[in-house]
Amino acid sequence: MFFILLVHIYLSAIISFMKTFIINNWNKLLLVALTFMALFFAFSFTLDENSKKLVDDSFKQAAIVFGSAKALNGVISLAQGTEINLPFVVVAIGEILDPINDLVEQFSLIMLASLVSLGIQKILLGFLTNDIYNYVLFTFILVFNIWLFIRFSKDEIIRNIFFKATFILLFLRFSIPFIVYVNDVSYTYFVKPQYNIEILNDNILKVKDEVSKINKDTIVQKEESSFFNKIVEKFDISFYEKKVEEYKDAVDNSSQYLIDLIIVFIFQTILLPIIFLYILYILFRKIV
Repeated sequence: MFFILLVHIYLSAIISFMKTFIINNWNKLLLVALTFMALFFAFSFTLDENSKKLVDDSFKQAAIVFGSAKALNGVISLAQGTEINLPFVVVAIGEILDPINDLVEQFSLIMLASLVSLGIQKILLGFLTNDIYNYVLFTFILVFNIWLFIRFSKDEIIRNIFFKATFILLFLRFSIPFIVYVNDVSYTYFVKPQYNIEILNDNILKVKDEVSKINKDTIVQKEESSFFNKIVEKFDISFYEKKVEEYKDAVDNSSQYLIDLIIVFIFQTILLPIIFLYILYILFRKIV
């Protein structure tokens, strides 16, 4: 009976101590739970593999669109030099194709910037998900949690610096995967219904094929024409006017396709990373 009473008193004392400890240190215990949860996700690699796949897919998609833009640029440049017989008509063709060609060249620069941005994301993702980085993060978090409860004399300054460094390492560890997921979710649910990259790229390829077909038909027509017909065509304004209309119809909607693609890639690969960097800068200032 005395033993049972002793055990009861002992358990009551432990429970009372634990309640008091939890009440007095709930914020520290919350930090312990959150940091070890972060470690679990850091070493699970599920999020990392998915984010790497998303970045790879985005990079391949951007490379395909960049190739389509360069192909369109090529056939338009060829079209601009197709007719040379009547200078004033050549100028008319140029007036139709020059703005599109200029837009394609500007779009190519944006796509190049997008590819660079995605390439940098791939490099950072590889660095931040590396085993060495994870083990460094594990060491920092372990020391961090011990230092929450055990204090040393005159450790205030170094403790604050170490805690800030730990939070920065944690933020960096999940920042790039997070921005990759935000990119994917924002595109899939908000951007894609109106600006579908696959459809827009197919439309660009259709324009390229149409312009290429007109170029080919023009070359074949000129090669197969008799000497007399070539003389007639040389002064036949209607022949050139017809070509102008064909090119105009072919590139009629291409500017809209290009502008839509510019909107998508600037939003995904330039605007969102800039917003992320700004948030990182604000958080870094607050921590430091």
